[in-house]
Amino acid sequence: MSSRREQLLAAADAAAPKYRDLALRLHAHPEIGLEEVQAAAWITEALEAEGFRVDRGVADMPTAFVASWGAPAARPVIALLAEYDALPELGHACGHNLIASAAALAGAAVIHTLSPEEAEVRVIGSPAEETYGGKVQLVAQGFFADVDAALMNHGFKAHLGARPSSGRKSVVIEFHGKAAHAAGGPEKAVNALDAMVLTFSGIGLMRQQLRDEARVHGIITHGGEAANIVPDYTRAECYVRSFDAAYLEQLEEHLKACARGAAEATGCRVEFSAVTLPMLPVKHNRVLEGRYEENVRAQGVEVGPEPPATAGAGSTDFGNVSQVLPGAHGYFRVSTGEVGAHTIEMAEASKSEEGLAGMVVGAKALALTALDLIEDPDLLARARAEFAAVEEGQ
Repeated sequence: MSSRREQLLAAADAAAPKYRDLALRLHAHPEIGLEEVQAAAWITEALEAEGFRVDRGVADMPTAFVASWGAPAARPVIALLAEYDALPELGHACGHNLIASAAALAGAAVIHTLSPEEAEVRVIGSPAEETYGGKVQLVAQGFFADVDAALMNHGFKAHLGARPSSGRKSVVIEFHGKAAHAAGGPEKAVNALDAMVLTFSGIGLMRQQLRDEARVHGIITHGGEAANIVPDYTRAECYVRSFDAAYLEQLEEHLKACARGAAEATGCRVEFSAVTLPMLPVKHNRVLEGRYEENVRAQGVEVGPEPPATAGAGSTDFGNVSQVLPGAHGYFRVSTGEVGAHTIEMAEASKSEEGLAGMVVGAKALALTALDLIEDPDLLARARAEFAAVEEGQ
């Protein structure tokens, strides 16, 4: 191992207690998406103390930030991505407190091994990964335009360089009809609940013709006011998911067709909107993912085992980042047990000693991978070549 890599690992070990404490503080004060005021403040304060320059409230999101270190013209530009939103009721049941701390610790470790002219290192804070999709907005507003590679990781039951991740689109369906007394004059009504029930029946039948990896699911958020009033307004929130960006668009249109048919059948008027930004499938970069795994092993830590492939998978707004530049979304172990995301067990694992230790391993792997990209132009060139060669959605 080179003396510089040893220097980086020593810097990470020295800073680790501070970022373990940050992870626990975030866990104890969970904030949901776009409301991560305290979390963003604590993370940016820690980064400023390391020597980063911080721009807060970027991309029209008060809790988004970009922390930068290095000479403005220095190249390459390596971004480490932080998430810090929690889930309603469950708190940090997806371990975003660990994600944020891993990114900040990695940034702190890598800059303590560099001179400012060698590279620019950024820690980019993206709000509301669980709901709105802050990275989507950051990409759209050009905050990754000059970034050469983006790296992040997430808690899991094993250390891995990557896992499958589907694209996701939100579809809100609203039906407008005409109310009437359900017993005294139902013939005068235009039943918006009938339209919604027909739509969900259509979705159920539609699933028979979907690809194995595709998903359509949703809930009715408003079904009417009272049992003796024929509903004149109903509302549902649905998601469509696929690993194929083009097929994702087809799924959205198929879902809307179910609703349009129901509107036609019942005489209702239908409206469509969305509550989250569209998340694209992750475009994998085996060069970067493989190097991340090598840097886990370099710490004497086992990679894997990788879980069996499944037809469906969750989604992340990192997919949008991966579609515009080379990136890797790795994983670090928070528990050796069967701990599922968005559960009480995951919330407990995200503050456990095993989870904190896994976060430090993951942070070191991120920092070592960033250093490799800075020191080895050939590695970055190979990552760029793979990015250019991979077709969208593969």
